[in-house]
Amino acid sequence: MTVSLELLGRGPSRPDLLEDLVVDDATVGQTLGRWSVPAPTVVAPDRMTGQPALDEVAAVLAGGNPAVVDVAPGLAALTGGTSTGPATGVAPTTDTTAGGGERGGPAPEQSAAHLVDLLTVATHAGVGFGSGLVPRCADADQVWALLSGAVAAMTGGDVRAAVAAPDPARIAGLPRSAREAIRDVITAVLVPAGAVASVAEALAAAGGA
Repeated sequence: MTVSLELLGRGPSRPDLLEDLVVDDATVGQTLGRWSVPAPTVVAPDRMTGQPALDEVAAVLAGGNPAVVDVAPGLAALTGGTSTGPATGVAPTTDTTAGGGERGGPAPEQSAAHLVDLLTVATHAGVGFGSGLVPRCADADQVWALLSGAVAAMTGGDVRAAVAAPDPARIAGLPRSAREAIRDVITAVLVPAGAVASVAEALAAAGGA
């Protein structure tokens, strides 16, 4: 089922696209609390995909809670970046053999498909701010990639293409109700400690704010 972003406005109680979007582990609870959103639940990556299992994420969202998710392998597969583990900061070794991805990890195709599925699960988990994904991101480029993917998932677009080539100005130029609706899918983004201000500034600059 596809929906129109313009039809998803739900009043003034939700933040705008970039408002209180960027948090770190020290500020996420307080920031979400300003919007009466409960503290997020961390959903650990599984061994098969390097990203959280879809059913575990769906269960958290169905309970009305945001879900912290590591999506580095999926982002790397779709954007051509490095899959750096957010907890360790160590980039896995790339396996260039046929069908191989990162040595000991999933193949890029599997990682990409799983990220698309995660965004789709969040899109159909129900409309309402606070029960969406809280993905870990390294920088503003990754944030825009995920916001773009969320828009595509909500509107029946090509999620892979949207993540690979986001258009920040177009997304930021959507009507307010549409920008708010994106936050139903991406509740917030977790960045490394001390990077909140720099990432938020980079997002605003790219979006033309």
